[in-house]
Amino acid sequence: MKKLWQISSSILKIFSIIFIVFLVSCSQTEENLFSKKSDEIPDQQSDYVTIITTNKEIIEQEITAVHIDRYTNKKLTIADTVFVKNFTPEGELQSTIYCDKAEIDDVKNILIGMGNVVVTDENGDNGILKTPYLIWNRNNDEVHAKDGVTLIRKESVLHGSEMATDINLEKVKIIKVSAEGEIADEKIDW
Repeated sequence: MKKLWQISSSILKIFSIIFIVFLVSCSQTEENLFSKKSDEIPDQQSDYVTIITTNKEIIEQEITAVHIDRYTNKKLTIADTVFVKNFTPEGELQSTIYCDKAEIDDVKNILIGMGNVVVTDENGDNGILKTPYLIWNRNNDEVHAKDGVTLIRKESVLHGSEMATDINLEKVKIIKVSAEGEIADEKIDW
């Protein structure tokens, strides 16, 4: 009987230790999972949003998105299917940006466009930029495109690996350039 009691006591101790380890590991796992998830859960979510930026009574910019996730602590906004209109100080449409997805860093005032990014100069003189990836510094309107770029002006097409320009596509620097189109006797103004 004493032996049976010792065996039962040993088995009970082993099961108790296993049970305690199981409980501790479960609570840590839940805590770890929750902290990982809470970092990735947006503070705000909105569908079919239009954001208008003004300077006094003048509209500077209009951003439209199908879906927006806002992360307050990170000061980050992630938007899907984004269309941005930029206006002149006189209120005329100056340029537009379209992209499948955008990340907006509120602290640095930078927009990163990803997937089918198209920048259009609305007066038609400076053309259309197409790229899969674009970084737009909204403080100084500098645009950097990479992973392949196409700049279309009238009937001419320039391709490159990377490009630096302004939001109006006026001052352009393309790396590793190739071109399509006809060269006329007149001055080529790129």
